[in-house]
Amino acid sequence: MKNSVLEYLRHCVEAHPQKRAVACRDHSMSFAELDQRARQYGQAICRALPARCAPRPIGVLCARDVEPIAALLGVVYSRNFYVPLDSSAPKEKLKAILEDAEMQLLLGSEADRALMQEIGFSGTLITPQTLAPPSDEALPCGVLPDGYPLYMVYTSGSTGKPKGVLKSHQAEISFLEAFCETFPFSETDVIGNQTPFFFDAAAKDIYLMLKKGITMEIIPTECFALPTELIQYLNQKRITVASWVPTVLSIVAQLNPFSEYLPETLKRVFFVGEVMPMKHLNVWRRALPQLQYINLYGQSELCGICCYYEVKGTFADSDSLPMGVGLKNCKLYLLDQETVVTEPGRIGELYLVSDALATEYYHDPEKTRTSFVTKDFGDGPVRCFKTGDLAQYDQAGNLIFAARSDFQIKHMGHRIELGEIETVAGALPEIARCCCLYHSEKKKIVLFCEPTVGCNPTGAEIKSRLKTRLSSYMVPWKVVVMERLPLNANGKLDRQALKTCL
Repeated sequence: MKNSVLEYLRHCVEAHPQKRAVACRDHSMSFAELDQRARQYGQAICRALPARCAPRPIGVLCARDVEPIAALLGVVYSRNFYVPLDSSAPKEKLKAILEDAEMQLLLGSEADRALMQEIGFSGTLITPQTLAPPSDEALPCGVLPDGYPLYMVYTSGSTGKPKGVLKSHQAEISFLEAFCETFPFSETDVIGNQTPFFFDAAAKDIYLMLKKGITMEIIPTECFALPTELIQYLNQKRITVASWVPTVLSIVAQLNPFSEYLPETLKRVFFVGEVMPMKHLNVWRRALPQLQYINLYGQSELCGICCYYEVKGTFADSDSLPMGVGLKNCKLYLLDQETVVTEPGRIGELYLVSDALATEYYHDPEKTRTSFVTKDFGDGPVRCFKTGDLAQYDQAGNLIFAARSDFQIKHMGHRIELGEIETVAGALPEIARCCCLYHSEKKKIVLFCEPTVGCNPTGAEIKSRLKTRLSSYMVPWKVVVMERLPLNANGKLDRQALKTCL
């Protein structure tokens, strides 16, 4: 087992130094160039921060380009851990993250200087223009102790308050080894990256690139709003693997460019981060039945994913996909009260046991203590993560998602899963996507809908349709039709933004 993710990079440099590692449009770096640039960043960080300060959080302002990948790895070379940041995030959120992590050093572009001054950052900003020429200056070396931090992502969760989730080299390596054993990748594969680097799921693309020595093509954001151009880009760059959020796949399905263009090299489509509407996946499967489609499930408190399901057979538009089975490095348990659930159909809360679990919530020992708990599932006490997700087994042994515990409400004397309402509403042909929220003060269910292209339903019409498909106590009090539902920077539905519309 590797000790550091940099061992993957160094192997790539030895095996195929001139092979293209990462590219965006016409800008690219080979593995040798990526390694050299990362070392320059690492040396600059070591000069700016005394070695005794490591490991420290180093912020990286991540534009959608090649340079930030070298910057992230440069932090790793310096024996610190990186915190990927979105320079377009609300200024108060950025300021809160910088203050929480007590950051003294940031990596970014010259264009970021004004923003840093505006939010009151008084530390050092390293940019490509400030880097010294390549040199043989020594970098920290030696075996890393267990649990040595690799990166930290800030996630808002259900509260909207950013919280840092710290992950280690060993956790990332555990995931990579298990993932690549389950899904063999070839050195000829090309990853089409959609996830912005300041989101946790992007780590899967970055380290898969290093682990397997394959090329990562960063797809320009504007392509995802123009599906015909997106497919042309996939073909031009010969992309074989896509790991995208369901909303992005759904947008492509809605505009359905497949009668005009088809991906020529795409082989495998992963989707993760949200529930994938079967209605939209069926559009992909009918147009491209030869592709492998895999539903992934994971948590921000885990490196990568813990559960997967390869989509086979026939599913109706109103069906939900299983979460599937655990990755080799993960054990999954359902608990109903304190009883381990093994029989199909019985709902329990999901607990994860894995070497890939995060280390902690940064600067929040109480949250760490209540979420990363010790349980005995029958073979002795183990550290595990309490997910807050409710699930059950089907007859084939697949996990079936039931609800987020915080998406489950008590309404009119009934326990209701808001996700079930979304599934039923989302299957209506006139609805492209939807989001169901609960107005806790008024004690009312509100459904937000985006209509399918060419449709113009009213809220009353949608509500009338739902009355024939849902129990009376589940029918939304109000249906709000919006031209476009808000998306966050990762392309997922922005539930926090919709809460302000309640």
